Amino acid sequence: MNDMIDFIDVRLFYTKTGSAKYISHLDVMRAFQRALKRSKIDFWYTEGFHPHLYLTFALPLSLGYESVAESVDFRLISPMPYEEIVRRINAVLPVGFKAIAAGKPKMDAKKIRFADYDIAFSAEGKDVEQLLADWYRCFENETVTVMKKTKSGEKEINLKPHIKLSKLEYKEGRYLVKARLASGVELNINPDLLFEAFKNYCGYRPEDISVKRMAVYNEKMEKFR
Repeated sequence: MNDMIDFIDVRLFYTKTGSAKYISHLDVMRAFQRALKRSKIDFWYTEGFHPHLYLTFALPLSLGYESVAESVDFRLISPMPYEEIVRRINAVLPVGFKAIAAGKPKMDAKKIRFADYDIAFSAEGKDVEQLLADWYRCFENETVTVMKKTKSGEKEINLKPHIKLSKLEYKEGRYLVKARLASGVELNINPDLLFEAFKNYCGYRPEDISVKRMAVYNEKMEKFR
């Protein structure tokens, strides 16, 4: 007799904005565990001596960043309309988090290759035209090298093949740029590396940096779903 419990895989998409950007990924996991337990949804738990709620986050977000394109996978032991899942989870999520959609996972998170970011920063005391010129010269170089932390230690990499930047604009005291960066398990370019490269090139680092992840894609540039 087979006594195994069948489960239903669900992918929840959510936003992380405002004060929630200061919550670390580890604490995000804990927040979701507490919230989902309060949602009264029949979740599937791992088996063994220490059963716990099964949660898998596709692409953990760096501390201090906002996002409108986050996702977490979990499992149910009984069917429930996706709209009801979103409603119940929103009722118990902490401030700064909002569930926006749920559905059956259609892509493996290992297929993620790119992410889009909206980036803004300021540079007090710097001439606007000079900063724009420095930015273009830095990222128009054939090589844009920076030290990147890896599991085996720091390694120098060339960012150039792994980044695509829109034109840098200056509006109301802030510099604005859209960035498409390599992301995922094979290679993950943190937006902060852009500013490390810029500092290496011109000797100063912009201030008051804000980053918001806008979308995540696979290698075919299809949105993660």
